[in-house]
Formats: sequence, structure tokens, C-alpha cells
Amino acid sequence: MIYLRNSDPNSKYVLPRLTGWTGGSAGKILRMFLERIGIEKHVTLHTLRACFATHLLATGAEPMKVMRMGGWSDLKTFQIDIRMAGVDVKGVSDALDVLPTASIKNVLSLHK
Repeated sequence: MIYLRNSDPNSKYVLPRLTGWTGGSAGKILRMFLERIGIEKHVTLHTLRACFATHLLATGAEPMKVMRMGGWSDLKTFQIDIRMAGVDVKGVSDALDVLPTASIKNVLSLHK
């Protein structure tokens, strides 16, 4: 079994810090990886972080925990990054009770 957890108990990071991923080289490594697996779209580490957060929120994770986990220090920036997710409005209308509780007579069925 492979463990990704940082082996240094005094480190402030949960995951080990990979050498060679500084100064923009992480983006180069990502581009090379995407090319190798046949993805030709422009993807950035920023995009991956936003997608990661979006998926967590869509599954019901608490926004403040996702924000902390993803490294956002500002709620406004976090909201900008996930603005396309639609998870901020997911379930808002669930409490609306628009369907009648009693059966209604004289309703024409649209199905045959």
C-alpha cells in the first residue's frame, strides 16, 4: 500500500512537498502529463483546484471545510472559483411544497 501522508510529524503540510514543483514547473509537468494521456485542452492547476472543490461541494461537503482544504483564505475568491458549479443553489427549492396533497379531480392526463 502506498501512503501519501507526509512522514515528517513536525511538518505543517499533510502531503509531502515534491521538489521540482516550484517556479512554474508544476504547470509544465501538468501539461506534459495531459499531452501523454491525450488531453489537448488547456487545463491549469487553478482549474483543477476549482473542479476539486466543485465536486466536493456537489457531494454535500461543508463549504468552509472545502475552502480550508483547498487553500482558499478568502470566501470571496472561493465563491468566484466555484461560481459555475451551481452547488450554491442546489436544493434551495426542495422545501417548496407546490404539489397538492389531495388528489385533484377533472385533471386531464397528458400520457396515454
